[in-house]
Amino acid sequence: MKKIRLLLMRSVDIDNVNAQSLTAREIALRLDPQRFEVSVWYEHEPDPRLRGRANVRLLFLRGRGKTLRVFRELLSGYDVIAYLDYSPASYLYLHLPRALRGKARTVLQAEAPVAQMTNPPWMLRCLYRGIIPRCDFYTGVTEFVRRDVSAASGRTAQYVFPLGVDCRSFSPPPSRSNPVLTVLFVATLIERKGPQLVVEAAARFPGTRFRLVGKARDGYDQVLHRKITEMGLTNVILDGPRSQQELPGIMRESDIFLLPSRLEGLPKVTLEAAASGLPCIVFRDYETPSVVDGVTGFQVTTMEEMMQRLGEMIGNAELRGAMGEAARQHAQKFDWDVVYRVWEDAYLKIAGSAP
Repeated sequence: MKKIRLLLMRSVDIDNVNAQSLTAREIALRLDPQRFEVSVWYEHEPDPRLRGRANVRLLFLRGRGKTLRVFRELLSGYDVIAYLDYSPASYLYLHLPRALRGKARTVLQAEAPVAQMTNPPWMLRCLYRGIIPRCDFYTGVTEFVRRDVSAASGRTAQYVFPLGVDCRSFSPPPSRSNPVLTVLFVATLIERKGPQLVVEAAARFPGTRFRLVGKARDGYDQVLHRKITEMGLTNVILDGPRSQQELPGIMRESDIFLLPSRLEGLPKVTLEAAASGLPCIVFRDYETPSVVDGVTGFQVTTMEEMMQRLGEMIGNAELRGAMGEAARQHAQKFDWDVVYRVWEDAYLKIAGSAP
């Protein structure tokens, strides 16, 4: 049987905590080695789990000439080029005549609504506009994102590719007995993710500890430090970036997961929190399937409702326990060993379709 040659346009460096990088690794590890040859990029040190895999090609990309290196690889006779990025190489490739591009099917995999690209630099905007209409297939990480990318591209997004979670790595502790109740936030520290709203929640609930984990962008951690100082808060910890290997332990040391972002797809951290037995509170705006409202946590519509629901969880250990247990059971439906099959079946269909 001839293997399907699949190129995933993502870096798989071990220190890369970007959600798409983490996802690409999990998929590359699980696709049927008898049916797929998977190629992925790395710049420094790839995830060691990928080394020595007979059906995984690790493509080194570092130094000068990256665009030319990637462009040449795109022309190397792949059956499917997935996770297409907004890069000059992708732009050049997609603007070639079809005869020069060969048989490859290109797949745009959207993991967030188009509106998340807020005030992009001029170059990124040009690349985006030149790439998004020219792909062969479109997917969304949820039904909400699938509809969104269909509207943005003017083409029907044919598939939903759900994200997954490793339920072996992320698991609940035997019991939760923190001397001080801990509310956890994990995301990049930028305004869009809502860490400033977590600080406001800390002011509302001074007897609860609020722990923010994530790398700051554009000095936003200093904005938060000033806000914490001005409000005189002593119950907020800015914990900085943590590795993916540290995150399961951090989840087990917490009691509630709070993500006050209004613009997401399927937040990977909400699946990890659920697998760790944490009830989650998120906004309803992006209809994430990772939180079942009233069962594994709450989906809210306003900031005041978020504060109200947070207060209910803080004050009710029985509610937290029941929702945390339900969250763990719900997360098992998203275990990577389950959901990768959705990706595999879709790639098989795409490989067998006409570009």
